[in-house]
Order: sequence, then C-alpha cells, then structure tokens
Amino acid sequence: MSTVSPVFEAVDNRLVQRGSGYLAQAIRYRAFFAYWIRRSLAVRYRQTSFGWAWAVFEPLWSSLIYIVVFSFIVRVNTGPVPYPLFIILNVVLWNYFNRIVARSTTSITSNVDLLSKVQFPREFLPLGICAESATDLAIGLVITGSVFAYYHFLPPAIAPLAVFALLVETVLALGIAFYLAALTAIVRDLLIVIPLVLQLLFFLSPVIYPITSVPVFVNRFYFLNPLTAIFASYQETLLYGQFGHWKELLGTGAFAVVLLISGYQVFKRLEWQFADLL
Repeated sequence: MSTVSPVFEAVDNRLVQRGSGYLAQAIRYRAFFAYWIRRSLAVRYRQTSFGWAWAVFEPLWSSLIYIVVFSFIVRVNTGPVPYPLFIILNVVLWNYFNRIVARSTTSITSNVDLLSKVQFPREFLPLGICAESATDLAIGLVITGSVFAYYHFLPPAIAPLAVFALLVETVLALGIAFYLAALTAIVRDLLIVIPLVLQLLFFLSPVIYPITSVPVFVNRFYFLNPLTAIFASYQETLLYGQFGHWKELLGTGAFAVVLLISGYQVFKRLEWQFADLL
C-alpha cells in the first residue's frame, strides 16, 4: 500500500510543514481546488444583474476612456497600430496582473471562516485568484481578437513569442501574490498601500503609451520596473513584429522566479499563524 509522506514534522516543539509534503498535500486536495475555483467564478457575478457581461464591459469601458483622452486630447503616437487596438490589448493584459495582485491582499483576510473550519492547502487561495484572473484574461483576449479583426490587423509572425511574456507576467504576479497574501494578514496597512502602488505602476509601465515614446536617457532606470520588459515584449511581438527587449524579459523572468520561490516560502512559514492572527 502506498503512503503519503507526512506534511508536518516536529521542530523546536512545534509543527512545521515539510517542503517534500507540499506537492503531496496539494494533490490530495486537488478536488477541493477545482471546487473552489468553480465556486469563486460562480459567486463573483451571481448577485449582479448582468453577470458575466461585466467581464466584457470592464476592459471596454476603461479602454474607451483612454481612447478618448489619448486619441483626441493628448495624442499618443503608436505608429502603424491604431490606438484603440493598442490600448485594448494593453489594458486586458494589465488587468490580468492588477487583478491577481490586488485581490491577493484580501485572499486570506476575507476567508477567515474557511481557514478556521476547513483543512486544505492555504496556497490554494492566491492560486485560485490567479486561475480566476486567467479566466477573465481569456475573455479579454477574445475581445481583443475581435478588435484586431475590426481593424483588419494581422499579428506579426513572431506573435507566439508573446507567450513567454505572459508566462513571466504570471510568475511575477503570483510571486507578489504569495507575499501580499501572507503579509497583509499581519500588516493591514498594506490593504491601503497596495492600490496606490498599483496605480503608480500603471503609469510607470508602458501600458497606455508605447515603449518607443520613453526617452532613451531614462531607459536604464525605466527597466528597473519589471513590468516594463513584459509590456515592451507584448507590444513588440504582438503589434510591431520585433523582439528587441528579449534580454530584459529574460532578466525579468529570472527575477520573477526568485520572487515566486521566496514568496511561496514566506507564505508557508506564516500560514500556520493565519487563524490566530485573524
């Protein structure tokens, strides 16, 4: 008979989770994870009048605002790419990152009853947010595809390389999510600070303007923002047919992996305190 290695071991008179048991525990509770995602998606729009239509309306509305401002008031030069197409693509991809990070701050604090009554791997909470956000991303990309078709804009041949940028964005967002999910249970001020930081990051990243509009003399500092390489790569591979910042994306990817590993370790170290802290 096969056995599952113990998830906990005694260290200094207290129980500590063993790293080798994390995967085994996650596999054992995989049915719960699938249920949690289905429940979260169902509950999210259940009490609204338009239901899933909000997932379509949200990126369209924010994109429309930017189109009016940056096409008619402050003109942004996006070269051969129509600005509405440029902005809808970037907003959809930004919303994916923003939603994972923003909602991770309350993934622990908003599930106190569940944490105190149900035994399951706590990392399912931020992972579930990532899965939900991926669903919204898929809907947003369908909308983006329809805008591409409207403008008769054919993506470049290197467009599949954008998958690497999406992978880096996901790893980066999930690493931040693990940190924030754990730390906001201790430092509640982060619930106020993080939305402000995300708003600042939005304007400091090439989301509503192309990377080519950034002055060359600030590039060295501008690329310290990990989102810069990600969105520059999106624009280059999906719109302009080049991949000039692949080295920066590679560096951002390495940073994102380190952030994910360290964030997960911090999360696992603090998870046993969640019920007491809340």
